[in-house]
Amino acid sequence: MTPLPLLASPAIGVPFHHGFTTRAGGVSAPPFDSLNLGGKWGDPPENVRENRRRLLQATRARAVHFASQVHGAEVALVRGADDPSATAGRRADAVCSDVPDLAVAVLVADCVPAVLVDPRTGAFAAVHAGWRGTVAGVLGATVAAMASAFGARPHDLRAALGPAIGACCFEVGPEVSAAFAALGAEVVLDARPGGKPHVDLRRAQRLQLERAGLDPAAIDVLDACTRCDPENRFFSYRRDQGRTGQHVAFVTRR
Repeated sequence: MTPLPLLASPAIGVPFHHGFTTRAGGVSAPPFDSLNLGGKWGDPPENVRENRRRLLQATRARAVHFASQVHGAEVALVRGADDPSATAGRRADAVCSDVPDLAVAVLVADCVPAVLVDPRTGAFAAVHAGWRGTVAGVLGATVAAMASAFGARPHDLRAALGPAIGACCFEVGPEVSAAFAALGAEVVLDARPGGKPHVDLRRAQRLQLERAGLDPAAIDVLDACTRCDPENRFFSYRRDQGRTGQHVAFVTRR
């Protein structure tokens, strides 16, 4: 079988293995074509199971742990004896571990997928950060959880922010723009004449990671926009009005 096409960041080096999936490499039919990894949008379950089997193979891990994402700032810790089905029942938007050969992952379709690793302790995390999670501080909560659970020091961490809806396409209303302006005025772009403000999610998250203590040089951003990518490589909840699939960001340590 041809390996899944994965996007990756040079910021995340060995012994970690990570990836951001695209639409390519799966078995799902339109509008979920083809590597839909989300199970709640109407894609036949057997297709999702096969796609997830391919994902597991791509992670090179013995198991992949997802949580039940709720657009908040809770962090789920995964230990070596934990069962993935138990993790799936936990309400959290970040999953972290320090166990070799276990992968942690999040599902996205416009929200930002983030991967954090600590070369010193071996800890790693995957984070789902939409606008609500960003305002709630999910990335800062993840850094704090890695420090508390694994002894990670923020300045040792490395982070990658994956494909997501860009500032070019993320038009928001006044309440959302006000919430982001409170995080940092530079993340809200002026509205076009007669239009609404636009928010730069990944800029806001970069600022949060820097404020949490990460070295700015250790934060990488993959600039692809899921909504308007010219090659249509990504699922997009906004573009497809909710009738779409989901990508995955995963990370593990070999």
